[in-house]
Amino acid sequence: VQGLLCGLIQVISIKVTKEELLPHCDNIMTNFLQVLQTKNATCHEEALSASSAIANILEGDFVKYMVALQPFLVTGLRNFEAYQVCIVAVGLVGDISRAIEGAMKPYCDEIMSALIEALQNSSLHRSVKPPVLSCFGDIALALGAEYESYLQVSLMMLLQAAQTRAPDDDDDLIDYVNMLREGILEAYTGIIQGLKDGNRTDLLVPYIDAILGFLEMLASDRKNDYDNEVLGKAVGLVGDIGSSLGVQV
Repeated sequence: VQGLLCGLIQVISIKVTKEELLPHCDNIMTNFLQVLQTKNATCHEEALSASSAIANILEGDFVKYMVALQPFLVTGLRNFEAYQVCIVAVGLVGDISRAIEGAMKPYCDEIMSALIEALQNSSLHRSVKPPVLSCFGDIALALGAEYESYLQVSLMMLLQAAQTRAPDDDDDLIDYVNMLREGILEAYTGIIQGLKDGNRTDLLVPYIDAILGFLEMLASDRKNDYDNEVLGKAVGLVGDIGSSLGVQV
């Protein structure tokens, strides 16, 4: 019932205006935090998902809940067994990053550490990895030049993920690899745009060969005829690289 109530509050929040919602937000978030203290993965999933809706509506005003929410958010990111909770927590990180932007910085060390841990966990359900990679881009867009401290480790993770291939005859694996590639492209796009906004695109120069190598591989890997968004995102990334680095590339 608690999980369903969180879902109901989420739907109502989306339907009303920000002005109508504001007087109730403290009470709503207090209750979500209480739900997150229960030992129930389904409730956690619903409470985190509903928190995403609140963050999207409140935007910068959501920052006042971050101190209280952070421990539960990190626990969700490290909940590798209940991987659906982990996926929702990753989505919440992206939504909060877009909502509060640079105010995200004090919370990022712990969040980035949990995201890297997730990618390195060999037993983690594979469906978690594409959104985790994409989340790097959301954080980079929020932090701008301050993403520098996470740049090397996140780009290493992206380059490792880019090595994943699928055999021609395994449709499930082909679909998964395409999701992975979408996540990688979204991450690169966010990182490049974030560093461009912070006037630090020079930090990307050592990695450009590897990024362009990935794009070349995508351009030649035509076995699925791109019945997905990979090619569109790849073309967008080429444009971002060109507009950010100019004659250097």
